[in-house]
Amino acid sequence: MDRIINIGIIGFGVVGSHTALALHRKRKIFSSYNGVEFRIKKICEINWDTQREWMPPKNLRTEDYREIVNDPDIHIVVELIGKFQPAYNIIRESLKNGKAVVTANKFLLSRKLLELITLANENKTYLGFEASVAGAIPIIKGLKESFSANRITSIIGILNGTTNFILSSMTAKKQDFKDALLIAQKLGYAESDPSLDISGRDSAQKLAIISTYAFHCSISDEDFLIEGIDKVGSDDIEFASELGYKIKLLAIAKRLNDSVSLRVHPALIPQGHMLADVEDVYNAVYLQGDLFGESLLYGEGAGGKAASSAVLADIIEIGKKISSEAHFSEKFTIEPRIAVQPVDRIETKYYLRFTALDRPGVLAKIAEVLGRNKISIASVIQKGQNPECAVPIVMLTHRATEKNVKNAIKQIDRLSCIKKQTQILRVEE
Repeated sequence: MDRIINIGIIGFGVVGSHTALALHRKRKIFSSYNGVEFRIKKICEINWDTQREWMPPKNLRTEDYREIVNDPDIHIVVELIGKFQPAYNIIRESLKNGKAVVTANKFLLSRKLLELITLANENKTYLGFEASVAGAIPIIKGLKESFSANRITSIIGILNGTTNFILSSMTAKKQDFKDALLIAQKLGYAESDPSLDISGRDSAQKLAIISTYAFHCSISDEDFLIEGIDKVGSDDIEFASELGYKIKLLAIAKRLNDSVSLRVHPALIPQGHMLADVEDVYNAVYLQGDLFGESLLYGEGAGGKAASSAVLADIIEIGKKISSEAHFSEKFTIEPRIAVQPVDRIETKYYLRFTALDRPGVLAKIAEVLGRNKISIASVIQKGQNPECAVPIVMLTHRATEKNVKNAIKQIDRLSCIKKQTQILRVEE
């Protein structure tokens, strides 16, 4: 006879309702495949007025999450309400009560993942969080299982579908940022307030989660460089193309001996790079490891169905472990010597777009300041000739430090021949 695993779902929004619907409709399939019957025992929602595709019977409904957290018969608590509180208390209390927890809460986990993993281990239970990063793409499972024999050296991700759609539109249709954002909002790919996405914060929260797990160290999204896409212009897209690059919002984490370099920002990547052809709302994670070399995980990163797929994968995996009654052995250790590299020590190539008067000697003045700051020029593009007006001058540099580049641009922007703030983008090859 199948072992019954009782599920309590807290939050019946888009992801919660898709998860509950799948558990309801595919109950027999899950049972036949896994030898475990997954049964919804209770669903918590503070407002039951919103109609969903499937509405649970009233005996399964509650408005008090404590009925789930404190129910001794519930094995897995699924937290899908988002934000920090009361989610943090819900997860902590559930783990302390010996219940397994599955969550998609990237905001909370980007700050408390290590603490909650430790709490789960101390109470010999499980924390599943695949859905917190890149939707249906199994990046956490990959790091935990498929790539577990590897020393991960680099992670580069397109982790936000909204910004990828906007940059794809700007590239394909030669739109400016505002027009591309408006289209994304009309199509439902961007929120009415898209600030979390376009600022890079959403990608940063996801990168913090992946990096904590990949590098076994304590990382918060408050620890690293974060820049959004709102200052990327259509002219930057065109110049990048002319130079053989595409612009993507990248989440980057690299192991550097005893430190990890972390950053989220729009970047130029070569048109032949694995990530260059990831378009529209799709997400992808590019990994490098000492044994497998290079790998790309690609798929839908957003939406209720994609997120529920990851939630259900965690529920099924944890349910099978609980039902087997095997000795608990899931551990997560940290490497205390690993630190996050200071932002000013980031070293990469740079794309610089100056807006300067078209007069003799201007290029020499810019080059002189760059040279004083130990920055060498790899290539230059100058468009247009008009001694009365400012024209764009685009430079690609060789590798330089963030500190030196920022110092140089401060000095250059004070020159009388420079008429607008210089655009700085990083190059990732």
